[in-house]
Formats: sequence, C-alpha cells, structure tokens
Amino acid sequence: MKIVKLTGAAALTLILCFGYTFLFHRDLLHANYLCWRYAVSLTSCFSDKPFDFVSDIEEIRYEGNTGNYIDADILLWGAYEKDILYFLRDTMKTAYSGRGVFLDIGANTGQHSLFMSRYATEVQAFEPWEPVLRRFRRMVAKNNITNIVIHPVGLGDQNSKIPFFTPPSTNLATGSFSEEFSAENSPGEYLDIRIGDEALAEAGVSSVALIKMDIEGYEKLALKGLRRTLWKDRPIVVFELSTNPKSSVSIKSKDELRALFPERYEFRVSRYSLRRRVSGRYELEPMDDLVRFDAVTQNDIVAYPLEKKKYIRLEGSGS
Repeated sequence: MKIVKLTGAAALTLILCFGYTFLFHRDLLHANYLCWRYAVSLTSCFSDKPFDFVSDIEEIRYEGNTGNYIDADILLWGAYEKDILYFLRDTMKTAYSGRGVFLDIGANTGQHSLFMSRYATEVQAFEPWEPVLRRFRRMVAKNNITNIVIHPVGLGDQNSKIPFFTPPSTNLATGSFSEEFSAENSPGEYLDIRIGDEALAEAGVSSVALIKMDIEGYEKLALKGLRRTLWKDRPIVVFELSTNPKSSVSIKSKDELRALFPERYEFRVSRYSLRRRVSGRYELEPMDDLVRFDAVTQNDIVAYPLEKKKYIRLEGSGS
C-alpha cells in the first residue's frame, strides 16, 4: 500500500510539474523537446550549452549547432528566412517552370542552395569563407545532391584577394568584405573575390534565371560585377540591402540602386515579421516609402524586370 501511495505521489508530482511548465514555461518545454528529438548526443539535453543537431528542411538533411543564430532559427522554426525561401521557390516555379539556374551569392552553410536544389535545374553557389564551406560541402554530399556547384569565392567588381572580416561564432552569417558592416566582426585573412560575369562564363553558365544575394553590405560591388548577366538575362533578384551612410561600399540612394539594374526593373520590399518568418507567408510592398539610405538598415529587396511582373506573387501563403 505504501508503494502504491509513493507511486501515486510521484505521478501526481510529475503531472503537476509538466502542467506548470506547459502553462508558464512553454518555450523551455519546446526547447527540451527539440533537443531530445534532434540533438546528435542526448547528453546535450542535460546541459545549457549549445549542442549539435541534425534536422530536416522539407526532407533536406541539415546539420547545425544551436550556438549559431541561423542554425538555432532552423531548429526552432524549421528553416531560416522561410518567407524568402518560399518566395524563391514560388518564383522559380511560376516564372521559369522549375527549369532555371539559381545563383546563391553569399551561400554561407548552404540552406538556400540545399532548398532550391529541388526547384532549379542547377544551383551555382558562391561563398568565400572556408569554415562554413566545410559544412556546406558535407551536407551536399550527405543529401546526395548533384546539381549544386560550389565556388569558394566572393563576388565583387574585381578579381583579387581582399580582407575578409570574420563574424563571431554566435552568428556565422555576418562575415563581410565591408569593414564597416559590423563592429562585432574582426579582421581576418585575405579571401578570393571575383567579377561575377567572368566567374559565370568560366563555369559555363549561359543564362541565369533567379539570384539570391546576402553578402552583408557588399551588394553594390557584386551587382557591378554582374552587369553583363543582369543586362543579358534580366533575372529576378532577391537581395538583402544593407545601407550605411558611413560605409564606402554602401548604396547611398534609390537612384544609385536603380542604376545598378537595367531599365524597366521594379523594386519591392519583403517586410519582416516574426509571424511571416515562422509561417513562410510573404508580402511584397512598394520600395519607395519603406527603404531609407540615410541610416543603418537592412531590407529584403525583390527586383524584377517588368516583363516578368505577371509571374511575381505579391502575397504567398507559404504552403
């Protein structure tokens, strides 16, 4: 009888603890669930330190560590920048019937490339920093993906080696060729940078459909190096625009931004919200009233030629 009472008391305590955690510490409960399900080592779940995990992004195996901001986001929400991913997917389907070449400029650990490999004929990925490249290459191999070509270089308006400013370990995506981009970055080694038009020609890429660019303040020079590609192929471009009046390489005005593209291009902004990043829903709004060039800001810009406007979904459910 005593054993029955003790067992009942223990069960009641467990139920009460679970109920309390569910009501008042649901985030902690969810975090523990994610650890138990995805951690490489279950011993990690008994520590408050970052841990390695293996999850999936729509059946693509992804390896990460919760100490890195983007990886933690992928584990928590199922993908990083899910709204951008879904817009890229929808655009490749509607504008090119899934038959175009996708450029991933600033590929980092490769999430966008891995995801888009299922929707593009070919992915050409550009990433100069070896620490993230090693993981990217490993995931390409483990997912048995054969249509991703990785170029271990950055893109700009010259062929040379230039200083790369290394990101902190907590956010491996903020490394940049722009010294002013982040005070948390530190001077690193000199890395290869190439003129995009020439790199694509050498790779045998004859036409580009869709471009994603996320290169932390260096987008002006990368776009200059892609001038021939932009004018010849008139691709749809999705890029993170980082403005900084004190940066020598930052785009300083709407006119300067428009001049980097051919005529008859339209620009819209994908507005950030946590809800959209979680659900994958996206909404594109006119750029003119939303983007400032006199302050340090970041905006996700969609640039498209007017002849492709009918294929651009201004709203997407994410499903």
